[in-house]
Amino acid sequence: MNRLHELPPQQAFQTHCLGQMGVVSWLSVKEGGEPRGNVAGTVFMPSQPWPIATHIEVAKKSPHESVEGGFKAVEPAVAPESKLAPVEKEPLVHHLREQLNAGPEIIVEDLQPIEELAVDIVVDAEPVVNSQVMRLDVRAYALSKTLLILSDVPSVFSQADDVERLALKMGQALLKQPIHEWQGSAFSWPGGLKNPHFWPRTDWLFGAIESYVGRLVKDFTTTPLLVLAGANIAQLVEDLPADSPLKQYPTARIVSLSELHRIPELRKEAWLKMQAALFS
Repeated sequence: MNRLHELPPQQAFQTHCLGQMGVVSWLSVKEGGEPRGNVAGTVFMPSQPWPIATHIEVAKKSPHESVEGGFKAVEPAVAPESKLAPVEKEPLVHHLREQLNAGPEIIVEDLQPIEELAVDIVVDAEPVVNSQVMRLDVRAYALSKTLLILSDVPSVFSQADDVERLALKMGQALLKQPIHEWQGSAFSWPGGLKNPHFWPRTDWLFGAIESYVGRLVKDFTTTPLLVLAGANIAQLVEDLPADSPLKQYPTARIVSLSELHRIPELRKEAWLKMQAALFS
């Protein structure tokens, strides 16, 4: 009569596997070599066939421990856990494609493409401005916040002091009072423009001379009295649009101050023109 014998988990699993192959009983041999007899039993299968605790317990058994009967199971070697801390590395460029294809755990932002819209750029045509003056060199004298003298000078001008004294004497005679406050400055066109494409832009020249004069007369207490001394500055002001501020001032046109300095005989005619234009 066979006695019931409780099988250890490992042998019970072997019995289950042999039962699946058609073997329902098998002989167990004692340690002394004598047969023990047929052994039969029922294997109770847990919900998880290989619980982690049982697996770890079997793995921790000594290899010299004897197993009662049956086949000896070959346990897989447990890989030792690494004790090294993970090293954080900077992401490299050549690993970028591998990281993008690694899996769904890496989220890559979907960048929407930039849409380029065709727009019509309207370029205004250059204004057609006719002027006979393409180059201009001018000395300006603002006297007593009342009188403004614009005089042509040569491109290489060496009589600045003499012309300045002449302008002060002329202003004192016209205003019939001493000149205690005055300023002098120079204007040149094209001046600092290095690109010859912009030299014929007379509309730029008109804007530049109007801005220049506007800065000189901004502190005038009355309507400026304007004296245009020289053919170039007189022609330029003549070519300005009708609504230009320079055409709104009382204006006298005479020869340049450098000519008046070299040829004193011309001063009487210039004096009569200034008296008639500014004080008539």
